[in-house]
Amino acid sequence: MDIKDEQLLKGCLKGERASQNALYEKYRRRMYAICLRYAKESHEALDIMQEGFIRIFKGLHQFRGEGSLGKWMDRVMANAAIRYISKHKKIRFTNGDDLERILQGQDSISEKSDEQDLLNLVLKLPVGYRTVFNMFAIEGYSHKEIAKKLGITEGGSRSQYSRAKKAMQNILRQNEMI
Repeated sequence: MDIKDEQLLKGCLKGERASQNALYEKYRRRMYAICLRYAKESHEALDIMQEGFIRIFKGLHQFRGEGSLGKWMDRVMANAAIRYISKHKKIRFTNGDDLERILQGQDSISEKSDEQDLLNLVLKLPVGYRTVFNMFAIEGYSHKEIAKKLGITEGGSRSQYSRAKKAMQNILRQNEMI
């Protein structure tokens, strides 16, 4: 853990508002990016981020100093996003039929894609695909962990991830990005 994070952590654990504000300011963009991967609308991402930061500040005493504080916060924020999706939306896990609907989208992705274009690509996926894709490919959860958190089978998690990858590859091919 870097020295600045260590100082911020100590201040936050003492309840110092300045340290809490500094920690928030340091990580807010990173945490918002995590929330945007799960939410389709910016207001949802902000709701998730608020809940996530509440959980971070309440749970800082649980951080054991193993690894970076930022990575620990990433995990807490991702868990907050997963809880939000599970609570506010019904995750509909799809079969291959939705691939056709995804691939018929009129949005095109420019050849000079950037991070925002890739985020937009992930957001085109149905919530079930998107959630499993984010959890496995980006957050690093195992299919066993995903299955437990989402109340599905490991095979269901693998299937949703595979279909999400296939849908994304097809969209990229249609837009001549691969």
